[in-house]
This record gives sequence, structure tokens and C-alpha cells, in this order.
Amino acid sequence: MTTVPLADQLFLVGHDEHTGKAHVADEVLDSGLAGAVLGELVLAGRVAVVDGLVVVRDHRAYGEAVTDSALAEVIKQRASHPIRAWVEYLRDDAREMIGRRLVRDGVVQRVQSRVMLRQTVRFPAVDPVQAASPRVHLWYSIEHPELLDEVTAMLGALVRAVGLERVLVADTRRRARDTLQQITERLPDDLHAVVSGVDAAVAAITLTVRR
Repeated sequence: MTTVPLADQLFLVGHDEHTGKAHVADEVLDSGLAGAVLGELVLAGRVAVVDGLVVVRDHRAYGEAVTDSALAEVIKQRASHPIRAWVEYLRDDAREMIGRRLVRDGVVQRVQSRVMLRQTVRFPAVDPVQAASPRVHLWYSIEHPELLDEVTAMLGALVRAVGLERVLVADTRRRARDTLQQITERLPDDLHAVVSGVDAAVAAITLTVRR
């Protein structure tokens, strides 16, 4: 499972494999997906988080359109910026780019339709069993901690950050959230910082909605 990019795994967990609809609010999921792309760059050694700021460690292209596009954006900035700022900047295009990657790989379809005056895009799975596998693998790894690798732990942390715990298993949401919080706290510093940036971006969305 860890050969599947982190952002792709979160995308699949975040969408119903049959309807292709997101399980949480679009902007919230998009924040998590942007964080997942940044997480991919951290895991690949291309960027790091220093004093809360994203800095480039390796300018070499990763060889994949989604991560290379994000890396190019970081490289072209003269000043370093906090994780939350990058999450909010990258989230506008994250879902469409990751969706294209999954369509290209034959995992999902892109279905565009118009309801009243609103354009909607769904991503139903080509094979629902394949699309459900990141969710199943994540919960199995949580139940068997010896199998919990760094990518899967980061996936679990992002699942918590965007409120997707309820889709993991037929279990209490509180238990799932507590378990994922413990996983988050054990992440390496750079990855933990990315998740904290997603938390901050999601909190800002929630605050705006409540006003």
C-alpha cells in the first residue's frame, strides 16, 4: 500500500467509492490533500520544516506531476512561508490534480455534472474494492501497530485532521480519534508540523463558517 502516493490514499479515504462524493466539506478535504502533497515532499526529502517554515532541501524534480508542481511553487518563492499558508495556497488545485493522477492510473473516474446553476465533480471508483483498500489498510495497521509505517501513520494523522475518522470502520468515533491523535503525536517533527498546519487551516474554515 505504501507505494500508492500519500495524497492518493487520502483522496480515496475522503471520497465514497460508489458515489464519488466527498465525505467532508470540500474546503476541509482540500486542506488535507494539500497537506498530503506537502507530506509527500517531506517524505521524499525535497522540503523540510524549519522553525515552522517550509524550506527546500533538494531542488531535483521528483518525477511526478503533483509533487513536482508543488515543489516548483515552493522553489520560486523568495521568502519562506509557514505550513498553513502553503496548505491554503495549494488546496485550490490539489483535488483536481490528485484526481487526474488517479484517473490516469485507472483508479477513479471523473464525472462532471450541473445541478441547477452549480457545477459538480464526483470521482466514483472504477473498482470499489481497490478504492477502499487505503481505508482498510489504515485501520488494520492501527489495530496492528507493528505494521504502522511512516506513510500510513501520516495518512492516519491527516484523516484525523480533516474529520474522516468515522469512515474508517464501524467503531466509535471517539476511539478512532483518540487512536489517531496518539499516532499524530508520534510523527517525526517535520510531518507533525505539516499536520499542525492542516489543523490550523481547517480550524480557520470552521471559524469562518460559524461567524
